[in-house]
Amino acid sequence: MIRFTLAMLLSWMVSMVALGASPDKGSIADMFESPTQVIASALHQAIGAPARADIVDQATVRLSEDFIIIPREPAAKLLTVAAKPFSPDIQALLLGSDGVEAPGIIRFVPAGFINSDAALAWTADDMLSSLDDTVALGNPDRAKKNQQPREARGWVLPPHYDSEAHQLSWAALIVPKSAPRETDGETTYHAIGFGREGYIELTVVSSMQKADKIAHMANNFLNGLDFRAGKGYGDVLPADRRASDGLAGAMGIESLHKARVRSNFWGSDKMVPVAGGIVATIGALSLLIYVRRHLRREARRG
Repeated sequence: MIRFTLAMLLSWMVSMVALGASPDKGSIADMFESPTQVIASALHQAIGAPARADIVDQATVRLSEDFIIIPREPAAKLLTVAAKPFSPDIQALLLGSDGVEAPGIIRFVPAGFINSDAALAWTADDMLSSLDDTVALGNPDRAKKNQQPREARGWVLPPHYDSEAHQLSWAALIVPKSAPRETDGETTYHAIGFGREGYIELTVVSSMQKADKIAHMANNFLNGLDFRAGKGYGDVLPADRRASDGLAGAMGIESLHKARVRSNFWGSDKMVPVAGGIVATIGALSLLIYVRRHLRREARRG
């Protein structure tokens, strides 16, 4: 399986050269490695199925199928060569059949213990409304940069919480407000495993068309994730540090709240049956008035 991924990465490198693209020369100069050397080194250090890979001192993940994990340092170099953004606290890189075109960034966030079971109290609509409010808070800064305001329009993958494994996954479609309703867009897929001292997060940036493939990648990762003894969710002690922003913070949301009405009542789909009922009622009243008048006229004639 690693051979297949190596061929795929080399193919990507050749396409970069053919298109005239070049990675950051300063970064490569600092590493004293060519792109070919970076790729070869990354694949040499890669861990493939069915082995287990360490995620700092917190957990291990058992790999399956064609997925591989590349450790922190070679992963950072590979992403730099690929001109892919990544978080400075990256711990490892998960690659599947799409290779560096859809890399999975693995991080450990030492936020403290989070009561992930709080997710059971919120619906997908609640979470979407909360996320949309958070996106709206960033719109004033976007306006200052002459960028369009955005909105959280819907779920690409609705939030799914596994209460037994204490794992949460989701992907939202966040697009400019002016975008047509059928608009596709770049989407960030999230998968989190909660532990005693924080959480391990996998993020993958891809398109809506690859939702099923990325979901499979995220589920594969979560299914193989296993916190070490003393580091798991169930190992928490009363005196352990708690995350100040809780579940909302892990989801990148300012605060979780119940869903608000997202559209005007008179313009909503709910208005259709209500309006129909009103029309029917008015019609019935009109008929009743007509019948009574008719009966009165007949009574006078009689």
